[in-house]
Amino acid sequence: MTNRTQIASNEPQAAPPPPPPTLNDCTPAEAADKRYLETCAEMFADAGVGKHMAELADNLAWTLAHICVNCGVGAAGDIMRTLGDYICRIEARKQAEIEAKQAREQGRLPN
Repeated sequence: MTNRTQIASNEPQAAPPPPPPTLNDCTPAEAADKRYLETCAEMFADAGVGKHMAELADNLAWTLAHICVNCGVGAAGDIMRTLGDYICRIEARKQAEIEAKQAREQGRLPN
């Protein structure tokens, strides 16, 4: 029966079947974390290609300021602590990579 025939016969039209349920293999917080990380990675790549890193940094700082104001002093402290921790971890990893490269160039095994 075509759609036109259904309408002419005044038969109720069936609703389309619902989409199959998605299998959640993570919590809503984990899904949000993944989504935000992917979005930030795309923005960082775009800013690097377009040479707009200062604009990205400014917008991220503005967003963090809003989070701090709206969520309170505790949130501001948590953001600063986490930012400092991330900077230290990234710098330590960078230094380890430099030392490993130097060790390989000198014919030694990296630590």
